[in-house]
Amino acid sequence: MKPILDAALFVAAITSPLLAQTPAPCFESNFGTNLNLNDDDVSPGNVLGFTFPGPGNIPVTAIDISSNGFVWLGSNTNSACCSGNINDFLTQMPRIAPLWMDLYPPAPGAGVYFNTFPATATSLARAVVTWDQVPEFFNIGAFTFQLQLLSDGSFTFLYDGNVICQNHDVVVGCTEGIAAVANVIDFSTITPGTPHLSGNNPTVCEFQSQTFDLAGNSYEFIPNAAGGYIVVARPGCSLARTSSFGSGCQWPAVSYELFTTANQIDLSNFAIDFVGVPGSGYTASLTTGFFTPTSTPLAIGDDQVVGSFGLPFGFPIPSGATFDISISSNGFIWLEPFMANGNPRCCRGKPSNFVADPASIAALWQDLNPAAGGNVYFDVDPNGTEVHITWDAVPEYPNLGANTAQITLRSNGSFRLSYGNVANLTNDCLVGFSEGNGASDPGSRDFTALPFAMGGGGQPMLLARSGSTRPALGTTFVLELSLFPSSSTLGIMAFGFAQFPGGIDLTPLGMPGCKQHVSLDATAFFLLTSSPAQLPFPIPSDPGLIGVTINTQALTLSPGANALGALTSNGLEMRIGQ
Repeated sequence: MKPILDAALFVAAITSPLLAQTPAPCFESNFGTNLNLNDDDVSPGNVLGFTFPGPGNIPVTAIDISSNGFVWLGSNTNSACCSGNINDFLTQMPRIAPLWMDLYPPAPGAGVYFNTFPATATSLARAVVTWDQVPEFFNIGAFTFQLQLLSDGSFTFLYDGNVICQNHDVVVGCTEGIAAVANVIDFSTITPGTPHLSGNNPTVCEFQSQTFDLAGNSYEFIPNAAGGYIVVARPGCSLARTSSFGSGCQWPAVSYELFTTANQIDLSNFAIDFVGVPGSGYTASLTTGFFTPTSTPLAIGDDQVVGSFGLPFGFPIPSGATFDISISSNGFIWLEPFMANGNPRCCRGKPSNFVADPASIAALWQDLNPAAGGNVYFDVDPNGTEVHITWDAVPEYPNLGANTAQITLRSNGSFRLSYGNVANLTNDCLVGFSEGNGASDPGSRDFTALPFAMGGGGQPMLLARSGSTRPALGTTFVLELSLFPSSSTLGIMAFGFAQFPGGIDLTPLGMPGCKQHVSLDATAFFLLTSSPAQLPFPIPSDPGLIGVTINTQALTLSPGANALGALTSNGLEMRIGQ
C-alpha cells in the first residue's frame, strides 16, 4: 500500500463528502429583529436559544453584536472602533468576525438584524446576524454580509458582491482570544477541494488593509476533533447581486485623471482652464498662470479639513451655487462648508469616492502631509472675482518630495488647475472636478490631451434594481428605469452575455453622448407610461444558473432628445445566485 505522505490532504479527502452537506442555508432571508444600532454601538445579550460551543469549546448562550461587523461570545460593550486589529483580536475575549472594520449602520436603508431558529427534525438550531446594506464609515458603499451560528459549533460567513473596504483595516475570522496563538491565513485561497485545516488551533483569521477580496464568497467553519476548525468554501452559496457599469446619454459633470504609482502624474508646470456654465458643460483647454499666495498660511495638519471659507461670489455647480468651501490637507476642496463635510479622504485618490461623495475639485488628491513641510493658503483676489487655494511645497506622507498645486475659482463659474512640481511616489493620485452625489463615473481621461469637453451635470437615465429585489433563484427580479424624458413612449431592454468596456459610441447613429454597453443577445419591450418604469424578470429555480451573469441596458424612444430620437441608459450586471 502506498504511504500517505500528506496528512492534510488525507483529512481533506475523507471529509470532502461530509463538507458538502451544509446544515445551514446559504442565505437566511428572514433577518428577524432590527437591532437599531447606532455608529460604534453594541447590542448586548442576544439570546441564542441553544448553547453554542465557540472557539476553544467555550460555551455561550447569548452574544453581544457590534455595529462594526463582529460578535462577542459573551458580554462586552466595546464596539472596537475603528479598524480591525490582529493583536486585539488575539488578546481580547472570544469573538467571531465576519467583517471587523468601521461600519455605519445608521445610514438610510441600512441595519443590523438578529434572528433565531429552533431545531427541527431535519435541521440544527441556528442564530443569524445580518449586516444589511451597511456602508463603510463616511457612507462608502452599501453591502450585505451574514453570520450564521449553529448548535453543533459550526458557523458560516457570506458576503454579497458589493462588500468593500477602502479606508480601514479589516479582520475576518474567529478566535478564543485572551492569549490566542495567531493563525493568519488567506481565505481567498480556500476552495472546496483545498479546505484550511487549523489542527488544534481554534483561531483562524485574515488581515487586509484598505482592501477586501472576499466579496461574493461564502465560508463554513466546521469544528474538528482536535479543537480547531476545517474551513471550506461554499461556491454554491453565491449571493445574487447586481452592479451598475457605464452611464447613460447625459454626461455627468465629472472629469478626472487617475495616476497610479505605476503611471505617475505628468502635470508638473502645467495649467488647465475649465470654462463653461454648469448645466451646459465645460471645455478644458491649456492655459498659463499661477497666483502667488499673499495670505497667512493655514493651520492645517495631516489628514485634516479646515474651513469654512466664504467666497465673495456664488460659485455655480450643477446643484445650484456654493458660497462656502472647505479645504483638505490631501490636495482637494469640498464645494460646501466644513460643517457639511469634514472628511479629509485619506489616503489616496479614488474614483468611486469622487463620484459618490459631495461635489469637490481635486488639484492633487493623494496623501499629502503639510504637518511635515510646506504650506496651504486661501487667497481672495483684490478685485473679488477670483479665489485661490494653494498647496505650496507640501510633501507626500510621511515626508516625500515637495508638491505645489493650485485651484482658482472664478465668479463666472470657470476654474483653473495650476501646477508647479508634483509627484505621486507611494499613493494613487486623482485630479479633476466632480458634481458628486452619486454621479456616473465616466472613467479616467488624459488631462494633457487638450482640449476636451466635460458634461454639464444632471443625472443620466438610470437603470437599477427595484427596491430590495435580487436576481435570486426562483424569484422575479424587477428592473427599474427612471430619469427618462417625458416625451419617451417605448422602452427596449437589451440582454447580453458580453459587456463592452468603455461602451460603443452611438454618435454616428444620431445619438451623441450615448453608448452601447452590452451585446444584443435578446430584447424585451415595455411601455413608458410613468416614471419609474418596471420590467419583471423571472429567474427559474435551477441551481445550474448560480453564478451566471447576464448584462442588460435600456433604450428609450424619446422624440426630440437627439437626431435619432432615442436614448440609452447605463448597463446593469445581474449575477444569479441565492
